[in-house]
Amino acid sequence: MKRKFNKNGFTLIELLAVIIILAILMTLAITAMSGYIRNARKDTFITTAQQYANAARLSFINGEYSASVGTGECLVVQTSGIALESGSTQSSFDNDFVATDSYIVIYNSGTGETQYDYYMQMRDSEDNGFGLIGENDVERADVIEGAEDSTFQTPAVDGNLTLEGSTTCKVVAIEP
Repeated sequence: MKRKFNKNGFTLIELLAVIIILAILMTLAITAMSGYIRNARKDTFITTAQQYANAARLSFINGEYSASVGTGECLVVQTSGIALESGSTQSSFDNDFVATDSYIVIYNSGTGETQYDYYMQMRDSEDNGFGLIGENDVERADVIEGAEDSTFQTPAVDGNLTLEGSTTCKVVAIEP
């Protein structure tokens, strides 16, 4: 007596091969997506920092800060004292910003007429952020996840901050 085999289905080996191939493809897709998510968080981190810089600029122009900033001097404005239109107080990594290490620097470069340059430093509670850098110079690669303390400068009144290169400024005031 001859047995008939059902040729309408897949063998166990064929099913296992398909499952293994799908697992490899999913691993590659998840790895790529986590990279996209990381880059999007860094981009949003930079955008939030620029929003803080714009808010500080508007407040400075409107005379909301009492300190006078002479040539070579700078005013430090902590982000904890700046309200954004979005109402956000957290970084794109879902952590609160560290008040002492997240600030905008308004620097009077004194080139020609009075000219103010804006620098920013941002750090959240999980040490994601970037050190003091010009507001228009921040790039995705500057945002470091788990940055070390040496990346950040803590301002002090009558102390100096090192801006880009060898430029330093004397801190005249720190606005909360």
